[in-house]
Amino acid sequence: MGARGTEEIRALWTAFVNNRSEQDFYALYRQFFPYLLSIGLKISADRDLVKDVLNQQFLQLWQQRERLQDIEFPLTYVTTSFRRKLIKEGGAFSTIQELTDEHLQLFTELSPEQVSLHREEDVLLQQRITNAIQRLTERKQLLIRLKYFEGLSYAEIAAKTGLSERTIYNKVHEAIKELRRELN
Repeated sequence: MGARGTEEIRALWTAFVNNRSEQDFYALYRQFFPYLLSIGLKISADRDLVKDVLNQQFLQLWQQRERLQDIEFPLTYVTTSFRRKLIKEGGAFSTIQELTDEHLQLFTELSPEQVSLHREEDVLLQQRITNAIQRLTERKQLLIRLKYFEGLSYAEIAAKTGLSERTIYNKVHEAIKELRRELN
């Protein structure tokens, strides 16, 4: 899934968790189903098992819809949850065998698609944060840069800027509140 697909999923997810409507839920299901089915069939050749676990995943999402507002990356959340459920259901191994480091590595490494998706999400988040910081006043930008990008303590910032530590603390706190508001 590319950036366009990720944004579409994010929009569908937001509509689903805010409205909690069946229509939004089914739209999300239709968007996720082919992608998750292909992932599941890489883990298990049993198509019926994959479909059953996929339906269980969406049933759980529907049942827990009130608690999903804090999910920041819905594609990653649903994909990881689905993979874990499928592996737990026995889709990863047709016979019982001892797990080796090689097996564990197979299921903990991200696919190239997931790595690319994480990079895209990171770049988008960095752009949003940079834009939000640029909308702060110059003083707040300076204090955020000194505190979080240069790692200075409040005392070091006070010595460098001539402001009191309390003023610096208050301004940094205000800036963080503004950034949270801007990014939510």
